[in-house]
Amino acid sequence: MTAAPALGPPHSKVGVGRWLLPLAVALGLMVIPLAIFAWLLTFPVRAADAALGFEHLVIVTNISFLALLVAVLVARSALEQKAYRLLFVALGFLSMAGFFAVHALATPGVLLPAPALTIVGGSYRQEHGADSVLGISAFLSLFIPALFFAARYLPLDWRPTPRVARRARITVLGLVALLIVYGIGGLRFPSTVARLPLLDPPWPYVVTALGIALFLFAAWRQSLEYHASRLPMQGAQVAAFLLLADAQFTLIIAPVWSWAWWEYHVLMLLAVISALWSLFIELDRRRGFERFVSPAVVDRVLAGDRLDLAGERRVVTILFGDLRGSTALADQLPAEAVVELLNSYVGAMASCVFDCGGILDKFLGDGLMAIFGVLPDASQGADGAVRTAQAIRRAIGQLNRERLERGQAEIGFGVGIHTGEVVLGAVGLPRRSDYTAIGDTVNTASRLESLCKEYHVDSVVSADAAQLVNPAVCALQPLGSAPIRGKAEPVDIFTIGR
Repeated sequence: MTAAPALGPPHSKVGVGRWLLPLAVALGLMVIPLAIFAWLLTFPVRAADAALGFEHLVIVTNISFLALLVAVLVARSALEQKAYRLLFVALGFLSMAGFFAVHALATPGVLLPAPALTIVGGSYRQEHGADSVLGISAFLSLFIPALFFAARYLPLDWRPTPRVARRARITVLGLVALLIVYGIGGLRFPSTVARLPLLDPPWPYVVTALGIALFLFAAWRQSLEYHASRLPMQGAQVAAFLLLADAQFTLIIAPVWSWAWWEYHVLMLLAVISALWSLFIELDRRRGFERFVSPAVVDRVLAGDRLDLAGERRVVTILFGDLRGSTALADQLPAEAVVELLNSYVGAMASCVFDCGGILDKFLGDGLMAIFGVLPDASQGADGAVRTAQAIRRAIGQLNRERLERGQAEIGFGVGIHTGEVVLGAVGLPRRSDYTAIGDTVNTASRLESLCKEYHVDSVVSADAAQLVNPAVCALQPLGSAPIRGKAEPVDIFTIGR
């Protein structure tokens, strides 16, 4: 069997050489488009005739469609995996797709007539707001995404709690509603939109400066993740943010409908293609990683944390969970009902493991084994394991209430938690292996779980794990000392208070 690879960046000496090529590429992404832009400014402004309007409509519509494709794929992945930090990328591209679509439909001579100029008091006055809708939509198609891309890196609590999930859904629906209202308002009442002060000095320059700053901030933060992981997808996202910063600059400088004005459309297209490419790479890597680890751990691995599959000794926390009474029910129920029952209960336990950042080692018929603390954790994973036990208690309590309403018997559970040194690694064949833990710590955690029946509790935590648990996470109640097979001395044990 070939050695398993490491998930994450290789151990290497950090030096100037590691930054030299990325910095050169980043500088090129900033300077080359600006040099081309300066050259294009030397060409005269083109009139917005019917043929040019059609070209604009086709190009911008395709960019909007690609941005929407990125948004849908990222949002679907983020919501399924409860990776809410990644959802901000989807919201950024969704807003880009929406505002840029209005920009396309506002092309003079498509849905809105070409602006008519009349002389009022000796000066020209534009009677229609098509160009204003065109310009405002262009600004918003870059500025609003910049807000979302930068917000992704805020030091917020991204754990997949029900409150965070609810806020994520509200944010998505709110953005969709805003895009619909703006689209209808801009295309149905262009003259009203034309009165917005966004195109009046100094606001275009303020918005441009802030947008560029946000894109550069996002690129800098993403470059740190690229430096840690050296994954191509991270570099592609940096490139996308830098290209969008260039697009924001060229938008404000170029005369409308000039050759230089077209460059920001091309830069946005290149940014979306770069993001789409990085997305496909990330989804492919996630499919490979997630057979070992939870989505939360995948996010950290892709951001640069190291997870060595070849084998290492680590102090971690092991959790065993098992159902009570399921064996008796298996003798009474049809096979299909047994499988459905186990899927609902064991599936709920597994979801709790993922939600609390654990690694699902394996399913054990009517139970499971999970590992916590593989990635850096001050509690060596004890806090995450205890939170998982609490979440399992709530999840199975809800399932039991539903069963009682249907006149069915409740099913109990037991959880054993222990912290200690194990050997971690991928075991099996190169094409089919499992990331697992081996050692006495695993055996002890399994035997602690079996003590739940003896002490009539739903959780047993060893003293080694209990001393690492943050008191703010839960209150632990002592159960005394218990002999553990394989241990010379009795082990102090605790249970999780209600």
